[in-house]
Amino acid sequence: MQNYYSIKIECSSAYECIMSLYAYIHEKERKHFQLGSEWKREAMGMLPAAFAQELEDERWEVLHRLVLLVAHAPKKETVEEFLSWLQEIPAGEIYERLAPWVDSIPLNLGEIRDHSLSLLTRWNEHYFSKLEPSMMKRLEENARQMAAQIGHTTPMELVDRATNGIWIEPMADLQEVVLIPQYHCAPTVVLDFYRGMATCLYPVGDAAREKREPLLELLPQAQCLADEKRLLLLRLLAQRSCTLTELQQHVGLAKSTVHHHVTALRRAGLIRAHYVGTTTVSYYSLRDSFIERMPQLLRDFLESGEREA
Repeated sequence: MQNYYSIKIECSSAYECIMSLYAYIHEKERKHFQLGSEWKREAMGMLPAAFAQELEDERWEVLHRLVLLVAHAPKKETVEEFLSWLQEIPAGEIYERLAPWVDSIPLNLGEIRDHSLSLLTRWNEHYFSKLEPSMMKRLEENARQMAAQIGHTTPMELVDRATNGIWIEPMADLQEVVLIPQYHCAPTVVLDFYRGMATCLYPVGDAAREKREPLLELLPQAQCLADEKRLLLLRLLAQRSCTLTELQQHVGLAKSTVHHHVTALRRAGLIRAHYVGTTTVSYYSLRDSFIERMPQLLRDFLESGEREA
């Protein structure tokens, strides 16, 4: 009998506040986010100059630990509730909460907590609390739609559907996957594995829009299909699943170049990235559902122009 993990759906503004600060700080990764540099400039304009300068020199490499704390926090309906709980919880209790899940925990948990609390409090005050409430409402609606599918499809298929191509393989020691919708880092999926648990912040790229925008899904697919090397990779994956090394040997490009191509294909939903207990992709396969979906997606885009006319 297949040893499936269970699925838990969560949605909280505390997660999104963390993700938005992460998107602002991390320059190298933001080039992959749909919000882009224009959003960075607009957000910077909302911050006090001294805080904006502080964030320019910030590294803040504790995202995954904070996400795990949110997942286990008893109070997280609002950013303020989570931050209040984080401020009051002793460093020893943070250690006890993380110890069953994290192999290596820094000794200066109190300092990390205080620094993270300071950053998030000011970021929430000047940026996140000023966002339109409709964005979080759309994330919450997406979470409800995902939760309604639990029991009607396998856990792996539900993760695949939410993430547009992440396939988390069942393992004996993987008990639960927590799915969390997020907007600011779309179309990136932020995935972390812990002992017996994985957190997966999946993208909802049109959460800030009143209506669904087909172009957000169609354009990355069209761009992938317009590249010869990516088409060759798709054709190989249509025949069999492959590791990154096998794909690299097939197309004769540098492994870093092939990794760039498969990342684009995965984010566009054309292929699956299979994970087996770690955040390193084990192998890739074709996500052939896009072949059936693309004509309808193109039709939706073309007809959306008629509605705007």
